[in-house]
Amino acid sequence: MRLLLSKFCEYACKQENGRHTMVGLFDDIRVPSLPLEHPPFYLCLQLELEALETGRDLNLEAVFSDEDGRELFRTQVNGPIPREAGPGQVKVFVQVGIAPMQLERPGVYRLDVFAEGRKLGEERVPVLVVGG
Repeated sequence: MRLLLSKFCEYACKQENGRHTMVGLFDDIRVPSLPLEHPPFYLCLQLELEALETGRDLNLEAVFSDEDGRELFRTQVNGPIPREAGPGQVKVFVQVGIAPMQLERPGVYRLDVFAEGRKLGEERVPVLVVGG
């Protein structure tokens, strides 16, 4: 299992045709001042699995923390991975709504993504005070 994509966005959904939509992607958080309550947003992940890894439960965990390791949110995704016929890779898209969170200070925050206790990847997210 590999993590192909981890993105924050303002809105995400799965369309009727099975495609996924992400709106308002952001790689950093720019705010006029801190502390500030960041509005709700979405975390989107795309995983690549071998066909042999399908047909079982997916157990993902994502943890977002500040530079001091203080956790701002932790979310878990659990559910069945559909069984895929044939060889090759299978891509799975996951979207999770994140509740408002309190940002106390600027810095480089970090998102860590785990599957069954094994770290799949991380994303750095700078929190910047701009303007004012």
